[in-house]
Amino acid sequence: MGDLLKQIAPATTGLFPEKSSILVAVSGGLDSMVLLHSLYTLSEKNSWRIAVAHFNHGLRGPESDADQCLVSEFSEQLKLKITLGNWIKDTKPIKEQGLEMAARERRYKFLGKAAIKHRCKYIATAHHADDQAETFLWRMMRGSGGEGLGGMRPLSPFSQKPGIKLARPLISVNRSSIKEYADGNAVPFREDSSNSNPKFLRNKIRRKLIPYLKNNFNPEIQTSIRQSQNLVSTDSDYVKQSAREWIDSNKQTPFSILHVAVQRWAIWHQLIELGVDPQYILIESLRASPDQLISLNPTEQIHRDCNGIVHLQPVTPLGFRNNQKVIKIGPNWVKHEFSNLAISCRTTQKRPSGFDGELFDADKLSKKIILRYWKPGDRFQPIGSQFNSKLQDIFTNTRVGAAEKRTRILACNDSGTPFWVQGLRIGEIAKIAPNTKRYLSWKWRLI
Repeated sequence: MGDLLKQIAPATTGLFPEKSSILVAVSGGLDSMVLLHSLYTLSEKNSWRIAVAHFNHGLRGPESDADQCLVSEFSEQLKLKITLGNWIKDTKPIKEQGLEMAARERRYKFLGKAAIKHRCKYIATAHHADDQAETFLWRMMRGSGGEGLGGMRPLSPFSQKPGIKLARPLISVNRSSIKEYADGNAVPFREDSSNSNPKFLRNKIRRKLIPYLKNNFNPEIQTSIRQSQNLVSTDSDYVKQSAREWIDSNKQTPFSILHVAVQRWAIWHQLIELGVDPQYILIESLRASPDQLISLNPTEQIHRDCNGIVHLQPVTPLGFRNNQKVIKIGPNWVKHEFSNLAISCRTTQKRPSGFDGELFDADKLSKKIILRYWKPGDRFQPIGSQFNSKLQDIFTNTRVGAAEKRTRILACNDSGTPFWVQGLRIGEIAKIAPNTKRYLSWKWRLI
């Protein structure tokens, strides 16, 4: 048994029980062709059933087609079943995620379908030890947390299809050992010219950043990174498990006094269970602001209550309220209730002294005042402003949300023009002037 087989044999028996069905993802490059050959060699002893999947991204024209031919011919030589896939490019995910991530997402969807087709519970990929350092630096540049920086695990759940696991039998093997195996066993492979394309970040890390770090800082930088990954990974696992235990317990420890790291993981677990992408900004927003509704998309919103529980709920369609109330003003105090407001008002000939409400020029108004809600097209000129603006724009500038502005109450003259808007400055049209003769005293409170 060759050195690489001796190295991976104990790990593979731990990854794959006897009589396992394994789908091997094969691109045609050095790493995946060695993975296929080594698992095939070990399969007889372990009674594994091997199938092959190849996804043609079509990014390199004839080169991509040649990769596919090589994988097909080699699979036929080993008498293994193979499923081929092709990428029909969709411009939307490419614009949203970038070419590299969009291609990866589509490839993994294909692998999930291929695994089901071949009734495989495991998908084996050819990630190796050198990939770990690249992944660490790549994820660090994207602001990943402990789990991401901890690197790839030998065995992990396959996110695309529950019940299928993603295995990396070569994760502890370096590239030089893989190349030695290929040379010693005449394993055919093709060089992917895109691996030298500097427009891809991972290629820059592999060909420029890591050599620079080796030459200028630490010749064993990859070993140091793998050590850091192990430390970060175990710490992350502990905090993640602590958060899981808190969720599954009766939550005697209040969420507010949990360690920040546990709070984040508690929210992460719940987002995963709700099928929501656990982005850092979303987790931090939920963690820092209890009971604040956060819009996820046009149909869903989310919030965390004070007990630390995350709730996903549909967005209530926003409409306009048409009900209104007509009130008469006169010299006696009269209390009116409309929606959640209690409004008291009266007119006087003399300007009230020490009045703690709002004052208007009663003669600039009508005897009847209309209380109603905001509606499209309403315009309002706050006192001191030179412009009569759309009330919608004023709400936006004063950070009044879409739902809240539909509950704000307006007081209008009999022609429907607002002179008072709940929560804003009084209107210019009814302001007190030196020649004012009658005053409208106005008080309001929430009920």
